Amino acid sequence: MKAAVLLFLDQPLPVLSQLAPGESPDPLALALVRDTLRNLADVEADVFVFLAPDQDKDAARAILNVSGVKLANALGRNLQAQQRNAFRLVFARGYERAILVANAMPDMPGYALQSALDSLGWKCCCLGPIPGENGEPDQIYAMGFDFEGYTTDALDLVDHNRPNVFRRLETLLLFYQRKVKILAPYEPVSTLDATCQLAVRCKDTRFALLPSVRLAAERAGV
Repeated sequence: MKAAVLLFLDQPLPVLSQLAPGESPDPLALALVRDTLRNLADVEADVFVFLAPDQDKDAARAILNVSGVKLANALGRNLQAQQRNAFRLVFARGYERAILVANAMPDMPGYALQSALDSLGWKCCCLGPIPGENGEPDQIYAMGFDFEGYTTDALDLVDHNRPNVFRRLETLLLFYQRKVKILAPYEPVSTLDATCQLAVRCKDTRFALLPSVRLAAERAGV
């Protein structure tokens, strides 16, 4: 079964989107995305990296300097429309399973996402919750569907900019009689200020050797 991993280059961590003309991306932001993409190389799926609608693909490829990924310009009036259209694109190309993930997850093992993809059977979907301040699930770091289970309403009817996205998505998908697999809670890097937490949780693990984690540890003094 053909599978796809979808990643938006600037979501949730801005990498290129907030740069002034001629400005280079922050080395730490770039390293976080590169390490995430390298982890995804262990997943049996094609990896699609979506750029801003007007982003030059050749320039982005040179900046990323990661082989084995497919670059595409996102289409849509806003982020949720672009994510909806990204799923439509890969399903129209014959992929049978697809998962959308956050762009900065360097310590997320490839086997965890492989397991999530493997769970996407008939009319199945998966959600990866991000713990909120009270420890309860709030936002999501991953959302996956099989072709039969995909519904655009997950991106059309649920506002992902409001709190409690996870529970509202889960409720909608269960109402639509989808089988929902809940992935392990995880917190991707969404701002460079949060990289200290990444460095602390990766200390004395194999992820501590990653370029992004080493750079985060240096900046945080961990």
